[in-house]
Order: sequence, then structure tokens, then C-alpha cells
Amino acid sequence: MNLYEWEGKKIFAKYGIATPKGVVVSRRDDIGKAYRGLAIKEVYVKAQILSGKRGKNNGIFFCESESEVIEAVQGLFETKIRGQYVASVLIEEKLQIKKESYLSITYDTNKKQPVLIYSEAGGMDIEDVDEKRIEKFWLDVRDEKIEVDVPFAKELWSCFLSEDARVVEINPLATMEDGKLVAVDAKVALDDDALRLRAPVALRPRGTARDAGARDVNPAPSPLDWWPSSTSLKSVIAKPPVP
Repeated sequence: MNLYEWEGKKIFAKYGIATPKGVVVSRRDDIGKAYRGLAIKEVYVKAQILSGKRGKNNGIFFCESESEVIEAVQGLFETKIRGQYVASVLIEEKLQIKKESYLSITYDTNKKQPVLIYSEAGGMDIEDVDEKRIEKFWLDVRDEKIEVDVPFAKELWSCFLSEDARVVEINPLATMEDGKLVAVDAKVALDDDALRLRAPVALRPRGTARDAGARDVNPAPSPLDWWPSSTSLKSVIAKPPVP
């Protein structure tokens, strides 16, 4: 199951991965009040859809006043982006970024093991990056900790294992002027088989639903915290085959 950006960022925060300050709004929310509550002038208004390339499809706008934010948010709710209904909108602080990198962990179905991918060329699709600029580290789900000299690698690995994920991606992973690292965007996909092993929970529909109410992105707990974790994907994958 694919998560919205704001949901992914809430999960990241649980594992010590810093994210920008922001708030999520739906159609029935007071947009101006949500913006004022951030107490930040310069923000990005980001459509929450289950697809990439929002910036190239008029899904992200820079704003620096309440009136601009209201206009941008209302405009996003009145359109579709890449054929998708905009369920909610994330209003998020504009960061002073020094450089951008790329970091992800995904499950390789061919090798049947996770791989950590890192590149100093962030902010673009990893498919468009020269192979010479990409580092890959093959991982083992039986290892609770990893020794990889990459920013947020250990935190992202803990997230990948604990949340029964198939993909956890930070792109871009921003280095600020003060050296602080921040996950500017979040892509998270959870394993459907592992979800079915968990206790039944009413999940918000993906892609077409109207989101429920404004909510702070950080540091409030994720609605995904409600999901019990009695069975982990790690234990399923690591189980030896039956002869």
C-alpha cells in the first residue's frame, strides 16, 4: 500500500529522521488558520497524490502570504494531477538547502533481499542518475542494525524493518546551511501481505478519498501508529523454506 507524503513523513519522524514543519489540510478546513498556525512566511504548497513528478505537473507552488496559500490550495482541490484527485494538501516550510542527495531502501524481488541506494545527486528521479554516481548496499533482513556510512541509513533501515515496508525513499535528502539533514520528501510503500497478517483496521482509501481535517505533520503521531505489529515482514522473509 502506497502512502501519501505526509503519512510517510510521520513515519520517518518516529525513527529520528527530521522533516520540515508543515500542516495538512482538506477541503473543509480553514486554510488561512492552518497557514497562520505554522508561523512561517515562506512555504511550499504540495498536492498529496500517490504519484511523483508533481513539480512538473503544477502540483507544487511556492507562496509567501496567506492569500497566496489560500489561492494555491483551493486551486489544487479544483484540479486533478496525473489523473488523480487531490485528497489533501501539505503546507510546508521552505528550507534553506545547501545540497541535495538521494536515499532509499527497496526490496529487490529478483535477489529477494533489500538494497540501500544512495547518491549525492538528489532531487531527480534515480533512474536519470548516472550509475557511476550511485552506491548500492545489499542488506539482510535478519540484521537489526547495519553499518553503512550514509546519512540516515541506520534510521531508514529501522523504519524499513519495523514498518514492514517494500520501499522507503527520501528524495531529496537535504543538507541545510547549518549541516542539519532533513527529509524534504517521503515515499513509503508498505507490504500488502504483511498488512493482511495484522489485525483488521479501517484504512483510509487511497487516491480518491477526501482527507479528514487539518493535522500537523510533525511531531504528532501517525495514524499508522494505530496498526498493531504482532507479525513482522522480517520474520516472514527470514523464515527458512520448508523442505
